[in-house]
Amino acid sequence: MKAKVPPIGILEGRLTPSRGRGIQFFPDDNWEQEFEDARTIDLSSIELLIRPKGLREHPLMTKEGRARLGELVKSTGVAIPSVHGFYMPEDQYATDLLDVVRATAEIGAKVILVSFFHEKKLSPAPDATWKRAHELLAPAAATAKDVGVQLGIEAELPAQTLLDFMAQAVTPEAFGVYYDLGNVFACGFPVADEIHLLRDRIVGVHIKDRLPNTDPAVESKTVSLGEGCADFKAAFVALREIGYTRPLIIQGARGEDGDELERNKTYREFIENIWQN
Repeated sequence: MKAKVPPIGILEGRLTPSRGRGIQFFPDDNWEQEFEDARTIDLSSIELLIRPKGLREHPLMTKEGRARLGELVKSTGVAIPSVHGFYMPEDQYATDLLDVVRATAEIGAKVILVSFFHEKKLSPAPDATWKRAHELLAPAAATAKDVGVQLGIEAELPAQTLLDFMAQAVTPEAFGVYYDLGNVFACGFPVADEIHLLRDRIVGVHIKDRLPNTDPAVESKTVSLGEGCADFKAAFVALREIGYTRPLIIQGARGEDGDELERNKTYREFIENIWQN
């Protein structure tokens, strides 16, 4: 009997041609159509993408936008399980994240990814960056606990370091780890062991593939699933063993403009095949 595959979704923007905007952006010209496109290629969900620039104009952050998101979920059956957020060590961030938590709860999503990845703003050991992060995250974490939302920490740090960081929070139960397979394999972490260590602290998983990191100062390239160093079979076995049933969110490399639906359909099939075999 084949193993049941968790719901497979995609990061907002990945079904829209880049047209020079890079790998990751909010698709302001196509955001509604992405829900229909996701349904067309049998993806179950879309993870919303928010950034500091234009945050207040994102549909998640307006009353009208949240109403429209609800309509799209209902009409397409494509869910919104999570929000891909960010971290900035600035005073305004505490207010912004608190508002994001409230908006996320209003649309029924359960996880907000807090990314320390690209920004490199969290050190490998407790120091001033940890203290500052906890100060800024605390108001949102307290509210998240009350409204049933979790803050998923994403960083290129070992699993035990992330557990230590969360343990030092005022509201540790509001936190979890958002585990990006491409990032952790690129860093050379023992992924299967980390998954077993984190267990139910894993609140989300990104499906990405990268080349190995050989220079700490340079981020290795994101490549198509199966063309990098990620051992998806080992990771999926470990996720099955811990009983992971939350969504798997595709964050794969882009190709040529216009191939988004076919490429991500192929990614979905790639994930399903490895998970089941």
